[in-house]
Amino acid sequence: MRDLYSIAAALLMLLNAGCHSPTSPDNGVPAQHGRLSGIVTIGPNCPGPETANPCPTQPSAYAARKILVYTETKSNLLFTVDIDSQGAYFIDLAPGKYTIDLKPSGIDKTSDLPKLIEIHANTVTSLNVSIDTGIR
Repeated sequence: MRDLYSIAAALLMLLNAGCHSPTSPDNGVPAQHGRLSGIVTIGPNCPGPETANPCPTQPSAYAARKILVYTETKSNLLFTVDIDSQGAYFIDLAPGKYTIDLKPSGIDKTSDLPKLIEIHANTVTSLNVSIDTGIR
């Protein structure tokens, strides 16, 4: 019985060593990351002159648009980020430089994107986006 315990203990030690070997990607240390977050506003949402009570943005309008995260040179699309029904979005990213853009819907325009941003570990980088739908 004692030999069985010795074998089991040796196997556990080997498994533990394999999980934290010098060649494992995280080396036993949690990866550093920062967060990109923001609020997307969309409008106008109905034709005609703007009034004191503009047409509210429907949740489907946010769902139709995506925030795109590219490499710094915009050569590769890394992530597509959903915008929630209130216009908020966020993504955790490794520290570095990224180009942020928009997957538009229809004739959307924004002067806020594309934009080169830098993410730092343990910080939040804010990027709010105002989308002009072109509805007049």
